[in-house]
Amino acid sequence: MPDSPIIELIDPDLEELLPRFFEVSMEDLERMQVALKERDFETLNRLGHTTRGTGCGYGFKGMGEIARAIELAAKACDFEKGREQIGRLFMYLQRVQVEFGK
Repeated sequence: MPDSPIIELIDPDLEELLPRFFEVSMEDLERMQVALKERDFETLNRLGHTTRGTGCGYGFKGMGEIARAIELAAKACDFEKGREQIGRLFMYLQRVQVEFGK
């Protein structure tokens, strides 16, 4: 179901860091949109790489997968694929819900 929440199991030790994590993630998403618009694929690749590492490091596996796809699109200088994956990241950040556990 397209509008269903995305559940990620996150270490409870990270709970107080999550508000800043999501704030930075949205800022990076905006930077990705600008980089894509300007066809700055080098910056888009770097942001995708950073987002993948941060997302996976916090336990957001879906975010890591999408960010990897952004990296690949940037390396291929594929504007349409980049736009598609940035859109997926936006939707992911809107729908993700955290459940705490180890």
